[in-house]
Amino acid sequence: MEKQNGYNAIKELAAGKKAAVFGTGVSGMAARGLLERLGIESVFYAQENSKRDGRISGSELEPFSEEAAKNHALIIYSPAFRPDHEWIKIAEDAGAAAICEPDLSALAWDGKIIAVTGTNGKTTVTSFITHALKSAGFDALSAGNIGEPLSAFCNGADNSKKIAVCELSSFQTFRLKYLRPDALLWTNFAPDHLDWHKDLREYFGAKFKLVENLKGKMLVAGESVAEAAKEYGRELPCFSAVLKECGSERGPVPFDTSVQSKNFFMARELLRSFGISDAEIEDSARTFSLPAHRFSKPIEARGVKFYNDSKATNAHAAIAALEELKGAPNLVWLGGGKNKHCGLSELVKAVKESAKGAVLIGETAEILKNELKTLPLGAVIKPSMEEAVKTAAEMANGGSVLFSPGFSSFGMFSGYADRGKSFESAVLCLK
Repeated sequence: MEKQNGYNAIKELAAGKKAAVFGTGVSGMAARGLLERLGIESVFYAQENSKRDGRISGSELEPFSEEAAKNHALIIYSPAFRPDHEWIKIAEDAGAAAICEPDLSALAWDGKIIAVTGTNGKTTVTSFITHALKSAGFDALSAGNIGEPLSAFCNGADNSKKIAVCELSSFQTFRLKYLRPDALLWTNFAPDHLDWHKDLREYFGAKFKLVENLKGKMLVAGESVAEAAKEYGRELPCFSAVLKECGSERGPVPFDTSVQSKNFFMARELLRSFGISDAEIEDSARTFSLPAHRFSKPIEARGVKFYNDSKATNAHAAIAALEELKGAPNLVWLGGGKNKHCGLSELVKAVKESAKGAVLIGETAEILKNELKTLPLGAVIKPSMEEAVKTAAEMANGGSVLFSPGFSSFGMFSGYADRGKSFESAVLCLK
């Protein structure tokens, strides 16, 4: 019944007109698929840099304008569109309802939703919680920023007994209306995405929407989240469990697992609320494997250990990886990417404390080179991944190479997965 009400709500928002979908990426395609399953036609509108998408014919990509806005009552926008984007303003001024893809899926999903957000660790935590739930007999799936949007799983089947563990970025939570999670895990908060958000206050506020929308009484957060909430005049609910992030007050995990201590203890706190015992959670941790392109076992080539941490799309994540390898002989850091304007001082300090040399790529390479030129093995810029890996191997000379970029990949790659695959291919070529 609840699902039917959700479907009816979407149809009411569409008001018998074609829906407009802003963006032709994974999010936009999933939104269109859900609309089609509800019998609602849709029209794609894409920004200039997306109009070469091979999945969409040129004739389908119409220009959006005040005139076009009159044809739609419902707008679905992808994370690439800030909520204050000109097109969204035009649509709302014309009386249309504009919602993000997670809100669309939330209306159609009648199972439970566990939201996972944070500056770092979202993918690992989302994957582990899903794995642990499945191991305990729950019908759980991972959705959102981790891969397939939740809209893709709203296929008309009964999902009332399912649990969707949704990884959500600040781009997706900026202006949530309908997504109301049953539980929330917020790993940490650190500077990031200042090329998209106006400032840190806005970035924090975008994620805090999940707290404001929280339906259930289960919130686990890192201490940096609580500190930021206090700084920005926000208050976490009285039932929140706030855990330390550095080393965890409970010490290291007392068994072999690829889940970091801080992530394990946060996930365990949440999983307990589903009636899962500590013994079951620990068993799940032992059988858990890290998602691809996240700091894990190295690949060896020419006597050098290569660590793929392409998922490190911000300085906070790269610093954590550098800390892990601190003391490794002849460590070379391979990093750089799109400038997020978040400041480089902490990352530069971490590189100098852990690495002997640096090989740099992407938009931030020149800035980083000037800051890291005093490293014992120096800092060099390379135009391609192949050349960067080859040079890093030569510099490491039997040591280790850490590929933990510290920045997003756009400009050179389509995303962190594409970047990670490129790194691994270049390493394998050395063999």
